[in-house]
Amino acid sequence: MLPTLAAIVYAAAVAALWGILSLVLDREVVDYEDAGPLVGPGMAAAAAVVTWLVLLATRRSSRAWTGAALALLLSLGAMMLVAAVGYAPTAAVHFVLGPFVPGAAALSAVTVLVVRGFRPRRTI
Repeated sequence: MLPTLAAIVYAAAVAALWGILSLVLDREVVDYEDAGPLVGPGMAAAAAVVTWLVLLATRRSSRAWTGAALALLLSLGAMMLVAAVGYAPTAAVHFVLGPFVPGAAALSAVTVLVVRGFRPRRTI
């Protein structure tokens, strides 16, 4: 249950992060006019699914940093794949150099670390 809730909170946090960065930097998240309205939400959804899968896969692991690094790399890769398929391969390079996609990938790693801190205690 906790990985599912964490992935939902992660998706909301990505939307908030992208909104704040967009306001502060005065820049659009997807700054290609002909990209369509689904590239950005698709990238965020792919990163949320990857974060959820990493949380499920590393649930029993004792190494939190390995899961965080895995979440960072895989969510970055998933967002780049969605950008490359949804718009163009050259756009994926543009997105990875901007602040939005790396910020969402770092947030994925932080989510994994925070969830790993909430380990249930066994009392007998």
